[in-house]
Amino acid sequence: MQRKIKEVYTLIFKISERYGSECGICLKKMKSAKSGFTIHHLEYRWGEKTHKDFTSREKYYAYLTPIIDQYPDAFMFLCNACHQSLDGPRGLNRRKKENVLRLFLAVMNSKGKEKQ
Repeated sequence: MQRKIKEVYTLIFKISERYGSECGICLKKMKSAKSGFTIHHLEYRWGEKTHKDFTSREKYYAYLTPIIDQYPDAFMFLCNACHQSLDGPRGLNRRKKENVLRLFLAVMNSKGKEKQ
């Protein structure tokens, strides 16, 4: 089990390099393959699978890699704290103003997956 977790982090780290290995909101750097970071869809395309369609994060990120290569502007590399903040206003008053602005821009640019 530990081996699979490390492979997931390695995949996320390789993807992160396309985004300068830093969170698009708070600019926290991912310096090595480790937990605490994810990829956020800004826009889903018709027919694109979501994480719920996969049995593991590793398979999901392997699926996403070529899509990210083709459509890098449809995604954003985020630390988990900022990614969770996209779902609600938790902790916004504890963030720096410039990070809140980047967070709001990410929310405004995110389009939910339309029901098909």
